[in-house]
Amino acid sequence: MNKLKLLPSTLILPCLLMSVTGFAAEQDNDQYSGMYKQLSIMSDIIKSSVSDKSARQPSQINSIQSTYLRGQGVVFTISSAANNRQWGHYNFNFVMPEMPEMPVAPIAPEVNQDFREKYDIDVNETVSKALESAADGYERVVEVFEHNRDKTRAFRDQQRDIAYRLRDVEREKRDLNYQLSRATDDRKAELKSEIYKLTEQGKTYRGQLQKLTELNNKVAAEQKVEQEKRSQERSNYYQQLAVKLTETLCLYGNGLKALPKNEHVSVILQAAGEKSAGRYKDSILVFSKEDITSCSADKITAVSLMNKGKAYQF
Repeated sequence: MNKLKLLPSTLILPCLLMSVTGFAAEQDNDQYSGMYKQLSIMSDIIKSSVSDKSARQPSQINSIQSTYLRGQGVVFTISSAANNRQWGHYNFNFVMPEMPEMPVAPIAPEVNQDFREKYDIDVNETVSKALESAADGYERVVEVFEHNRDKTRAFRDQQRDIAYRLRDVEREKRDLNYQLSRATDDRKAELKSEIYKLTEQGKTYRGQLQKLTELNNKVAAEQKVEQEKRSQERSNYYQQLAVKLTETLCLYGNGLKALPKNEHVSVILQAAGEKSAGRYKDSILVFSKEDITSCSADKITAVSLMNKGKAYQF
């Protein structure tokens, strides 16, 4: 007689499920590990590829955060180095560096070191130059704004002072006119002379006020033009940055091998959109993995990739 006892059917199914779940979890961990490595490398490539050589800045990007959303794709959240600029007379000529083919998923502890050796990136030098450039730009902006603010304050102080003087003149004229209506003939000639002098003085003050108003309006118009110019520079900057990011994905996007074919690559440019309710909206670009692969294989151009992508602000 066989003494082996069969497991009840109620125990078999949970055991099978646990085995399958454990196997799937192990596969997912392997997949996500590879994805993490590839995202890390891709982030470094994006940061080094988008640079402004003419401004002697190693990168136009402060930071890149990346993550993977299962069933949707990878997301790169980019903070540009230009977020805090005031957009006055900046040169934005981007140059793509020549780079070798991106390595795929190197050993985790050596990812950053491998990347620095292959692409000759000095992190300390990069940070130092970025901080130096930011400090210089900030000081220049502060000087410009302090100058404009001091000029506007001076106009207002002068206008206020002249307005006070004009008010005193008009008050004194009223007093003299009151006296004139009750004065003797001998006194009237003297009062009329004083009133005439006050009238001429009032004309002088009104002329000074008019000139100050015109100067103030001129400065305000110049500041408005400068603001519009900065706004246009800002818009052009982020448009060029979007183009370069698209070119980078086209050149190196095939390195995201762990990303499923039917998913997407999304790029969030923080504060790169229009100003609304006291803040700049984020500009978001969404590309399909299929289109990025086609671009990497030279089946479509970077321009076509950008046109195929979805762009919106949030």
